[in-house]
Amino acid sequence: MTQLSDAQFQILIETIKSLAPQKTEQEEPQSKGSFSNCPVRFSGQRDHDAVDEFITAVETYKEVEGISDKDALKGISLLFSNIAITWWKGVRREATTWDDALQLLRDHFSPTKPSYQIYMEIFETKQGSTEAIDTFICKQRALLAKLPEGRHNEETELDFIYGLMLQKYRERIPRHEVKTFRELLERGRNVERTRQ
Repeated sequence: MTQLSDAQFQILIETIKSLAPQKTEQEEPQSKGSFSNCPVRFSGQRDHDAVDEFITAVETYKEVEGISDKDALKGISLLFSNIAITWWKGVRREATTWDDALQLLRDHFSPTKPSYQIYMEIFETKQGSTEAIDTFICKQRALLAKLPEGRHNEETELDFIYGLMLQKYRERIPRHEVKTFRELLERGRNVERTRQ
């Protein structure tokens, strides 16, 4: 058995370290996965909500699996079916980054609705007679979120939704007593508990 002095051992360690590939800070981290096992698929429906759900699910999967942007861009076609595959074949050269690919997807399959159409959807949707307050407010807030950012403050949004709520809630929750959606939900849940 060969024995090394401390100095020789230190030289050996430094030599081994110098031969190992050095990782620079600018390199993208190694991917740990791919989209091959991702259960989410997109078939090309022109539906804002479907596109948002698809992108959210794919971004979450990508993050959890540690897929790099570069590998995600290479593998995104695995997630497409039907017309989406055909579309991707035609535009893939335009997507040089992962963010480009997502923007192309949004631009083609999820065109932004004009604000007036969103307002029409909001105001033509009154709370259903058996619809829980949570469900109704959740749906309305999702519509409000489609409007340009900063369009309305929370108080104005509360005014919109309050007027569309069932009479039983409006009778028991005076509008001037609620300042946030959280308060409105708490008060609405109390109404539901006491009426059952």
